[in-house]
Amino acid sequence: MNTYKAVVGDCISALSRAVKPATSLVNNCRILMYHAVGTEVPGDIQKLYNMPVKIFRQQIEQLAYFQRSGSLCIYDLTVGVETSSGLVITFDDGYLDNFTVAAPILIKYELPFTVFVAPKLILDGDTRYLSIAALKELAALPGVTIGGHGYSHRRLTELDDQVLKNELLDSRSWLEDIIDKPVLTMSYPHGAVDERVLGFVTDLGFTTAASSKFGVFNREHSRLSLPRTDIWARDTLKRFNSKLGGAWDWMTYFSQ
Repeated sequence: MNTYKAVVGDCISALSRAVKPATSLVNNCRILMYHAVGTEVPGDIQKLYNMPVKIFRQQIEQLAYFQRSGSLCIYDLTVGVETSSGLVITFDDGYLDNFTVAAPILIKYELPFTVFVAPKLILDGDTRYLSIAALKELAALPGVTIGGHGYSHRRLTELDDQVLKNELLDSRSWLEDIIDKPVLTMSYPHGAVDERVLGFVTDLGFTTAASSKFGVFNREHSRLSLPRTDIWARDTLKRFNSKLGGAWDWMTYFSQ
């Protein structure tokens, strides 16, 4: 988000916070969506998704403080969705820095997290993404869940039925072969999902699937269309805390 839009967003969020109470996470689960931590993200024109390491560390330290103080519970994705409470940390695309940079910080504070991986991004050999060896090591770390993200990171809504089915099944089977664990959760590449895609995801046995729609999850939502809270590279701690409290949830009306 450029500076002008960020300032406008902060103003709207301040107004939102003034007219309604902060969102409680007792009966709501807020799922944070990160991408890279210190790595250039392809196609990221607005420079939203390459989170500086310093800012990421500050945000995680903030979450760890909240957890220690008892004001916030941080769960893995399955528990958070099952209980419809607390906070969940997720990463899309499978960047190498999720293993080399983010994981050590999160493990230090014993915070669980999920990484959604598209196999073709690994197999193409782009060093920005996890290697097979790094994926295996990441999956073996405590508190880490690996989920699917389509096989080749294509928009699922643009694929015919057979290709769509292959994208979902090939992603899961490849990941399960590599990490030797079941893969029952996923996120939609580019946030692209419609009723047809939801039908395939349901029929193929995925138990949870994360969207890119901004917001907080509660029992009114489908577990196969989980809203998330987008965390951006320029999010100060003030804005980060504002997002945690729900002041940015007005964006649900403008997100896919």
